Amino acid sequence: MPQLLLQSEKASLTLPGVAPSGRSPVRDVPRRTYRYIDRNGQKTAEFPLDSNDDISGVIASASSGPLQDYQDKLKVIQLRERGLSKTDIAAKVGRSEYWVKRWWREYPATLERPAGANDVVMKKASLHSFRDLEIRRGFHDDSSIYDLLVQHVKWRQCKVVARDPNTGELGLRFDKQGRSIDAGRQVADYTGGLGFLDLLLQKVFSTMGIRDPQSRIFMNYYANGHEKTGVHRHDFWTCLLSFGEPRILTVDNRPILLRNSDLIVFGLQNHGVPVMPESTGGRISLVIFFYPDADNLERQWQTITEEGDDEEKVTVKLAEGFRGGIDMKFDAAMLSGNNGFSNIVADPCSCSEVSGIPKDEESALRQAFGRDAARNPLFKSPNAKLSFGTSLSPARTSSFVIFSIACCEAAGDALVSEKEFFEQLKPHDVQSLWDFRTRPLSGSWCEPDSFRSICKRRFVKYRAYPLGRREAGGPTGHVSSEEGRDILKRFLQIAGEERPVAYLVSGDESAHSGDLCAAIADCLVSGQLGHRVRVSHIRSGKLEEHPQVSSMQCSSVAGASQCIATHQGIGTVVSPRFSETKIVSSAAAPASSGSVQVADCVRADVSMVDMAAAPAEGGSELSNHCVVAERRTNRWARRHRVE
Repeated sequence: MPQLLLQSEKASLTLPGVAPSGRSPVRDVPRRTYRYIDRNGQKTAEFPLDSNDDISGVIASASSGPLQDYQDKLKVIQLRERGLSKTDIAAKVGRSEYWVKRWWREYPATLERPAGANDVVMKKASLHSFRDLEIRRGFHDDSSIYDLLVQHVKWRQCKVVARDPNTGELGLRFDKQGRSIDAGRQVADYTGGLGFLDLLLQKVFSTMGIRDPQSRIFMNYYANGHEKTGVHRHDFWTCLLSFGEPRILTVDNRPILLRNSDLIVFGLQNHGVPVMPESTGGRISLVIFFYPDADNLERQWQTITEEGDDEEKVTVKLAEGFRGGIDMKFDAAMLSGNNGFSNIVADPCSCSEVSGIPKDEESALRQAFGRDAARNPLFKSPNAKLSFGTSLSPARTSSFVIFSIACCEAAGDALVSEKEFFEQLKPHDVQSLWDFRTRPLSGSWCEPDSFRSICKRRFVKYRAYPLGRREAGGPTGHVSSEEGRDILKRFLQIAGEERPVAYLVSGDESAHSGDLCAAIADCLVSGQLGHRVRVSHIRSGKLEEHPQVSSMQCSSVAGASQCIATHQGIGTVVSPRFSETKIVSSAAAPASSGSVQVADCVRADVSMVDMAAAPAEGGSELSNHCVVAERRTNRWARRHRVE
């Protein structure tokens, strides 16, 4: 298969419509200019009108020079292991024999990665995540697929995701109020049921040799050219099939025009779908996430392999020493808030049988459909933890203990404070510490950056997730928000895997610190997150058991303290008069009272009242009342907690 490079790259062959030196000119190819907007601003790109004239086949791709050098080093090592000489290797990769000699006996794992911009995925990805691009034009020429998918799939609003600064894993992104953020497209996962799509997937799995039994099928729906996907990368392989209007896919910062039924396969390359203001039609991408098996890896670098190399015997197993990367636990359901719903609306011609493809691809496709509620946990696949359920596993029958501890940030002697702090943790053998402090004191011995290094020296895993922001409703409001619940769910999951664990709060005597510690403990012991646990507070070397709280009590207190954040016209606010809880609607709010209104608040009684009945007070005075009342609410809840 010929080696081609993307536009603006050096190539041994030329793009369609361009004559190589020494040859007669080829015919002129009619082209069209497309305008798109990426993170660097507005750009234009020209592509042939006929997809048959556009670039296709196997393509070498890298987002930067250092990354290209790194991939070439991997290639020369692989070619040496196949028995090729320096001269042959130099000719294949386009390097000098001296350069090949410098790198061909190196061990791949010891090569320095060109991470750049602290790219955590690049740093931690498996070596098997790298591969060349492959583009196939008109893979499945059926113009009806797009309309059928729009009609028969139940689409959900996509959520913005971002890399966790602590682990680099993908997770939801939240605003200042602790709410998830809508992204510019709709999404759906697919587990079978549409006959026309099942038949298409049979063809894809068979042709592309996808055999990962834990592969996942996902779809993106762009209603018009203004909907987009930001540039990102992940460490599994992606097989993408495009339907509908032509849209540009940027791969390693270079534009590729995908028309209806075009297919592309890529690995670790960064990619995204930029805004195209002039595009008015819709587009759907059918995406298959999978990890490669040994046979896939034989074709990892097709731009340098011989044509006969692909005829070797297929071995359906993971390559020796395969190491999953940072995206092993990627949960695609987080993009839509999926919790086990069915995306299929109707299917008048459902074809549930998978037939006519090789046995191994058939098995992988059946498992990808996952018709059974419980998936078969094939742990030999690095994709085994790529689940599509947002909820944690069912509540455990046996509870476990989580510790809380406070640190004195204003301590004079940092070494003494550090020693005393870890001496309190030592008897409980804490292996993981989560820092929930809202605003750690800058320059103190336990500020997050310093504390991370200290924990690393003591072999304690450390993560920092600030909770208790005032914009999100203070300690109790933030803990009960989408962001707070997401953080605590992950905390419980880690607690079940790496117990014992502890969470850290500030050691000052302010009401805010005490409220945060109690709000977190209340949420954990209530069982409303799917796990009923016990919380023990480490105070002066002694343990204090946190009293049990029901989920109803926890929810009532949380609703009473969210006094600042408002959402879709509904707000919960408090006034200094501390008598009863009310949730208020802003639909009838007088203009002079602002977006946040006053309502009498606390206890457990909840009622709906009209905003017009609320006193119209000034904004700054109201904010002060809210903060004071919130602290009173939390202190009252702790004093009157039912044990």
